[in-house]
Amino acid sequence: MNVLLVNPPSSFLLKSFNKISSPDIPLNLAYIAAVIEADGHFVRIIDMNVIKSYAELKERLDEAEFDVLGFTATTPIFQSCLNTIQILKKKFPRSKIILGGWHASTLPVETMGSVPEIDFIVKGEGECTIRELMKAIEMNNGFASIQGIVYRDTNLTIHENQDRPLIQNLDTLPYPARQLLPLEEYKKMGLYTFGGYYKKDLYICSIISNRGCMGKCIFCGDSVIHKGFCRNRSPENVVAEIQHMIKKYKIRITGFLDANFLSSAVHVRRICELIIAKKLKIIWVCSARVDNVSEELLRLMKRAGCIRIAYGIESGSPKILKLMRKNIRISQIRNAIAITKKVGIPVYVYFIYGMPGETLEDARMSRQLLMETKPNFVTNSIATPYPRTKLFDLMRDEWHLTDINLDSFFNTVFNMAVETPYIKKVFKVQRKILRDFYLSPFFLVDTIKKLTSIYHLKFYFTAFLCFIKFIVGL
Repeated sequence: MNVLLVNPPSSFLLKSFNKISSPDIPLNLAYIAAVIEADGHFVRIIDMNVIKSYAELKERLDEAEFDVLGFTATTPIFQSCLNTIQILKKKFPRSKIILGGWHASTLPVETMGSVPEIDFIVKGEGECTIRELMKAIEMNNGFASIQGIVYRDTNLTIHENQDRPLIQNLDTLPYPARQLLPLEEYKKMGLYTFGGYYKKDLYICSIISNRGCMGKCIFCGDSVIHKGFCRNRSPENVVAEIQHMIKKYKIRITGFLDANFLSSAVHVRRICELIIAKKLKIIWVCSARVDNVSEELLRLMKRAGCIRIAYGIESGSPKILKLMRKNIRISQIRNAIAITKKVGIPVYVYFIYGMPGETLEDARMSRQLLMETKPNFVTNSIATPYPRTKLFDLMRDEWHLTDINLDSFFNTVFNMAVETPYIKKVFKVQRKILRDFYLSPFFLVDTIKKLTSIYHLKFYFTAFLCFIKFIVGL
């Protein structure tokens, strides 16, 4: 069969922020494509975020008469995904529509019921499920025995099958089909935004070393798919894939998509040792918790090519951190930022404002922590209660959250999702905090000292324009 996998376009209201963000590479679709290709199907991937014109899109769609259209979507882009599904269904009226990803896994029956164009929903990890589902579609068999799907029968009745167990040995998965991704386009966009490299002549693509997170943060939907477990690939398998990326695709920059790259210090140490021993010319970024770092490990990571670490700080208020169930201390935040800067790795931190019960004093404590620790970059966001998270339950109970308009409720950047007693004041304060940080003498001086190329300068000019739009509320 001919299969088209689609990454819907970003629908963020402030699209200009995409210009200063790393490419959102749909590695999940590349994994699915690799499995389908191995079974003999013809597969193509369209990343709508890099399609420049209708003519280009039409050319891609005219390549074949696709029998199956597969889509992935998070909750913020679900409405955009729905629009894309409806457009492509008109182009391929006889095709079967499959939806997977975070949103479909979170609200599978509700999503199926509200979108008549969808024939199947794949819940959770899709590699094993899609293989069985494709075979059943091709052979026109029944679907009742396939774990991990929601489907309609001939009477249009919706059935939800039992969940599929998590894949325990991630080494059994094929490498993602990166040849189907628009690597040339990723090369052109966002290389300099990784925080440590500012030249547009290297290929870029993401990678994973583990799936899942042991954290219990109430705002995170990771547990919807990964059930609160973390599974590591073997370091040898990870590094073998890096070698494959370099040799076959000439990729020299990568980002680990792991929710917590440092979930196991032993695991990370071995990956770094293998990269160094094999003399692999790769630079990379990752995300981590502040309670998993040590100076010795950070030095090894830098030797292995790490050029930036992002930490989920979230708040400078112990009260709010406890409410979030972050299970971290302010002292750990300070220590992680300090030692990461000490070894020479740029630090990116995330803050969340607008949690239930957060006051202006809590927001000011976040500002104080930020200005004292002086990370290299910061991103602020407003707490958003995604379905099936503890935060959603809390806001539903505390603020009687009931009705959700997907198009406006989640489709925000640095904006209010739910109005709580202090949210408007906190929202103004977090804007001021962002302004104070990026206009602070220490940030401006550090930025000027580290300018290395015209691309670096261009990035900061673009970022400055986006920053001005945000500050004035455009």
